[in-house]
Amino acid sequence: MEITNPTAARIQQFLAPVEKAANNVNQAMYQGMTGMTADAYQANSLPVTVQKVPLHQFFDDTMRPPHPLNYKIANRLAMVGITDSEKFLKAADTPFKRTMMSYLAGGLFLGKQEREYVKYQLSAWAGQADLMRTGTDLPTARLMQVSGAGDIPTLARYGNGIDKGALYAAMAANAIQYGYHMPPMGAVSAAVEKARTLPPQIRWN
Repeated sequence: MEITNPTAARIQQFLAPVEKAANNVNQAMYQGMTGMTADAYQANSLPVTVQKVPLHQFFDDTMRPPHPLNYKIANRLAMVGITDSEKFLKAADTPFKRTMMSYLAGGLFLGKQEREYVKYQLSAWAGQADLMRTGTDLPTARLMQVSGAGDIPTLARYGNGIDKGALYAAMAANAIQYGYHMPPMGAVSAAVEKARTLPPQIRWN
């Protein structure tokens, strides 16, 4: 589709090399991890349906070793039927519920640093599960989160072309730093537009 808005055209022109560089990194990483040719890899596209993944995938991050407490959290939550991202989001959408979850994960018997870690992880996972309501996958949700868009309402604020461009540039930089595949600009833009149609689900205070 031809872009007639001069500002949007300039943003797209500015971001073209960023997207190209991110795709080159994606292809190099994918080839290194799987042995497949770079041409066999296609950058992330935005799924039509809301993503739902098993809870263990939240800490099954190939780029970072999981903390031992992550397993304990997931195992304790599974005991009460919280086994995937959708169920987790419903069970962790208020500060009170997340506090109860931290107790379930052994919060009363943990040291101060461990308690803070559990609280941080529960909040981070809640934000990622919330972002997945746009249809984006978990790695992209993580990348959005570390790039400043921690949940649906925050992502929805990147509605204009300049803000989308800034978010995309931040995601590209963090993709290289943290080793994540970078989605195409169109997928990020579609996620932002979807976020603008969704009601808030998480309460942070």
